[in-house]
Formats: sequence, C-alpha cells, structure tokens
Amino acid sequence: MSQHSGLWFGTDVEILFSGWPLGHGYFHFFLALLLVFIISVVAQMCAMTPMTAPKMAARSIIHHAALNGVRTLIAYLVLLCVITFNAGVIIMVLFGHVAGYIGLTLYLKYHFPAPAATPLADDAKA
Repeated sequence: MSQHSGLWFGTDVEILFSGWPLGHGYFHFFLALLLVFIISVVAQMCAMTPMTAPKMAARSIIHHAALNGVRTLIAYLVLLCVITFNAGVIIMVLFGHVAGYIGLTLYLKYHFPAPAATPLADDAKA
C-alpha cells in the first residue's frame, strides 16, 4: 500500500484492522464502508444523547464512566477511519453522521412530541 499525501479515491485501503479490506476485493471494501457508516451513525446518536449527572452512589458513577468510555471509543473508531484520507471512507462517515442525526431526530419527534401550546388567558393578554 502506497502512502498518499492528500485525499484519494481507491479500494486499496486498510480500515480499522491491519490487512483488511486491502487485497480482499470489492465486496470486502464495500463491507468495510458499511461498517464505517454504521459506526458513524452510532457515534452521532451517542453524541446527541445527553448524559445526566450521576448520583453519588459508586455504582452510578461507574456506570456513567463506562458509558463515557464507550462513547469515546466509538468516536475514536470514527477518527481512525477518517485518517485513512480515503475520500470514499470520509464520505461514508459524513453520510453516517447525517443519517444518525436525522434518524434520532425523527425518532424523538415521533415518540416524544413537543407539548401543544396552551392559549393565554384573557387577563394575561393585556
């Protein structure tokens, strides 16, 4: 595999694992792109999900620390995908983030709609 100094298109790229999908054909390359897409969707959904402040119980603090570690791991995996400088991989990361944002936003709007506005009383209008 040759080193590239900028963005490039091609299938001879290693993504996340040494030797994969390099040299395994187009099917493995597109499978790797699908994996990158799924990881970036999950990363975007994790980034949009707020973490509440943990209670001072040790179990709650450990639980929040573990969740924060998983969120950081997923973000780091997306970063490792992007630093291949393959334009196809970067495009899939962007599509994954957009799909994650749209998917979670639509899910929240459908399952947790905003409360309807109540009309103001006559004395409050004046």
